[in-house]
Amino acid sequence: MGRLHTPALWALLLGIAGVAALAMFRRAPPSAAAPAPVAMQARRPAQPRALLGAGSCSSSGCHAGDPAETQHPGRSAYSVWATRDRHARAEQVLHEPLAEKIVAALARQDRAFGQEPAYAQRACIGCHATARDALASDGVSCESCHGGAGDWLVAHTLPGWRTAGNTLGMVDLADPFTCAQVCAECHVGGLPTADGFPREVTHDFLAAGHPRLAFELRSYKAAEPPHWRDRFAGAPSGAAADDLNAVPDPFVEWALGRRGTLHAYLTLLSVQAERSAGADRPAELPAGHQPLAWPEFAAFDCYSCHRLPLPHKDPLASPGGLPPGTPRLEPLQWALLDLATPAEQAAELARFREAVERQWWRAPSAEMLQAALKSLEHTAGPSKAEPETAGQLAQSVVAGVDPAIWNEAAAAFQALDALSARAESAGASATESAALQTGLKRLRAALEFTTEERSGHRLQFNSPHQFDAGLVAQELDRLVKLFESLPDRP
Repeated sequence: MGRLHTPALWALLLGIAGVAALAMFRRAPPSAAAPAPVAMQARRPAQPRALLGAGSCSSSGCHAGDPAETQHPGRSAYSVWATRDRHARAEQVLHEPLAEKIVAALARQDRAFGQEPAYAQRACIGCHATARDALASDGVSCESCHGGAGDWLVAHTLPGWRTAGNTLGMVDLADPFTCAQVCAECHVGGLPTADGFPREVTHDFLAAGHPRLAFELRSYKAAEPPHWRDRFAGAPSGAAADDLNAVPDPFVEWALGRRGTLHAYLTLLSVQAERSAGADRPAELPAGHQPLAWPEFAAFDCYSCHRLPLPHKDPLASPGGLPPGTPRLEPLQWALLDLATPAEQAAELARFREAVERQWWRAPSAEMLQAALKSLEHTAGPSKAEPETAGQLAQSVVAGVDPAIWNEAAAAFQALDALSARAESAGASATESAALQTGLKRLRAALEFTTEERSGHRLQFNSPHQFDAGLVAQELDRLVKLFESLPDRP
């Protein structure tokens, strides 16, 4: 049975825009010496690898085959990207009216933004184009994800080539942790590019109209026109029982994707914390490109400050016992980490989150960030000991979120979607699979933002202003019962 595609929910997340005024709280950088940079050199090559451009992949004998040929999707990877993939248009959108409006809004705060159009702004090009100059029009092309091809273009065509473990710079995107890390460097934010262009959407950008950033690996893969063979997609229809063991676990993919995304998020926090102490602030960049001080509110939950009229379990306090209105780190990054991460690492991350939120006005130290980043590395699989039934895992997912917090409920939806895919791979019947897909569709409908008619205009809202937490709780409970009805298998 076909999987429920979920990109609409996360596309809505990407459409959330900041509504705060451009004037933001800023304090002068402290006079103390800057902390030592967080060690993240593995993701920042000492020397930029040579970029060859998408055209280097366009031979009909390589990756420019017929997109209709799906048996070997790699043979048509370039053709699919060029004709169907929105990444190919990423630089073009910088020439459109929205980009012009964002730059104009930023320029009202910082005149430097008005000196050049969006397609020439360093703050935009870092994520909207892989290469520079004449190759910038390629948009986000092959080498943004697979790595600069100068050292491996020839080598990867030779017999015996293996991407996993290669030392020439080709990124192993078959690993969900690495794949999520690479994607999130733009779709959440991260270190500057190898040639120094920032990759960060600040609160000022959100207030100027830039869509809010959010990322979830499995949803984005579902939204992409595939130019790869997905090992996590489940067993083919009619597969023998022995073949099911060869299908990687979709729930493990969800967990590794969550950890890779959080790794990119924490790396971005390390950049912001470092910068707040006056370190690593290139003089040539306009002030608006680099916030002067912590906190950078784009890393926090919008609805901690822009309060939704929704009841929480305890209406007198924010989650975690914090006073109402206290900025909380983005829940999309932190929800359900006890399921996605082994217990010891999850506890380390929870301590980091609590410490930052308790003193949100102070930048976390380099030591704190380093410990949190290390806790995400070199671990495999979810935290729960196997075997555990689908019903038990579904109970843990629902118990781990507050359905009155939209971001947490959305994270639960993604976890349950992965658990449903696991059930299909493990041999769930067509009837069982159909029931799960129907339940997920109902939950997604409860989470999607509303469209309303006002003064003759159809409006798509960019926040869950009519979010019915009670309905979401009912749909979550209904899904738990469906998972509990499955036979006792992982």
